[in-house]
Amino acid sequence: MAITTVGVDRDAVYNKITWRLMPFLLACYVINYLDRVSIGYAKLQFVPEMHLNEAVFGLITSAFFIGYIAFEVPSNLLLLRVGAPATLTRIMVLWGATIVSMMFAQNEYWFYVQRFLLGSFEAGFFPGVLLYLSFWFPNHRRGRATSLFLVGIPLSGIVGGAISGAIMEGMDGVMGIHGWRWLFLIDGFPAVLLGLAAMFVLTDKPANAHFLSDAEKQVVIEDMEADRRARTTAASTTVGETLRNPKVWLMVVVYFTMAFLNTNQIWFPTLLREVGAKSVTEAGNILVGVWIFAAIFVLLVCRNSDRVGERKWHMLITGMMATVAYLAFPLAAGSLWASALLVGIAAASGYAVFMVFWTIPPVFLEARGAAMGIGMISALGQFGGLSGPAVVGWAFHETGSIYVGFTVAAVAIFLGTLLATFAIPHTRLRKPAG
Repeated sequence: MAITTVGVDRDAVYNKITWRLMPFLLACYVINYLDRVSIGYAKLQFVPEMHLNEAVFGLITSAFFIGYIAFEVPSNLLLLRVGAPATLTRIMVLWGATIVSMMFAQNEYWFYVQRFLLGSFEAGFFPGVLLYLSFWFPNHRRGRATSLFLVGIPLSGIVGGAISGAIMEGMDGVMGIHGWRWLFLIDGFPAVLLGLAAMFVLTDKPANAHFLSDAEKQVVIEDMEADRRARTTAASTTVGETLRNPKVWLMVVVYFTMAFLNTNQIWFPTLLREVGAKSVTEAGNILVGVWIFAAIFVLLVCRNSDRVGERKWHMLITGMMATVAYLAFPLAAGSLWASALLVGIAAASGYAVFMVFWTIPPVFLEARGAAMGIGMISALGQFGGLSGPAVVGWAFHETGSIYVGFTVAAVAIFLGTLLATFAIPHTRLRKPAG
């Protein structure tokens, strides 16, 4: 017997899905990004304690991406076989344990190994969740859903700014343990707990969702089928088709430039210290305001992109704003608050173009092609994530100026924005009738 969706409120269906999935996924991403970049705060204590320099620190942060790149695609393909709940449990428990282990680091070589392991264990989380969202939200609703997940980046900045300085300075010396070691211990445990909860909170796909009625499940099925019919080009559905798809390789290049944004949370605390922040706590408090502004901005941009059914110009405008803000950093070198304002604009607009971009790959990819393609874009693009922090650290060490590396990041984001806007095919999104 055919299941009818007549009279079913589509908005109510997706609101139910959103409230069921997104708060948990958002919490996971906040912890994920906080754990990845908390080293940016910790370095303000352990770099002088271990007599390291800025170039070495840049290499320590970049070691993360070697493991991340190597294991991201296999993890995403495995998700299709075992499901998102089991995948996220494995990933989060292992990365949480690795963060805790960083409190025992004794020299730079410990950090190289631990950051490599962190990247290896964390690989697959980000593209895995993006793939998972593509099972639940059609194209015209994906911008809002994606932004509700990716807003975890600025929210992690809020949490990190609020607690990192307080832990590092308030607990420094407690039980004879330095503050930065306490930071890693406290940051790691939430990931383990959320990972264990994932098996019970998440459902692998709409067809198995006990919280949806049969008619509500049918709404999602119909909307996904409407997306397939609306495609102007065939989607890649296999690993081979994905590897031969030039649009996928173009998106790899675009994401390479956007992954330079990994520079932000790692080096922003140092930037603020350079222009007058008197302590880790003051830098953290300023960055709380920066990330609150960024969180609000990206949600509004992505919500508007879904509302008007348009991606291209949203990426162009926000990408140009980010470029100008990064290039203007040296002009504010004499003022802490002017620098903080530019940091806020750079972070908000940079992450907005990043979030809108990630709504695009599922338009061209499906099934194993989506698992392969999203994982490949994220993995290979992370060479930019590897390069960004290292470039800033190397340039800072060689020139004494933190601004040289940020200028390189600005050029990368500018070029990536142009490619994302004018080289990737864009069509106006259509809502299905119903």
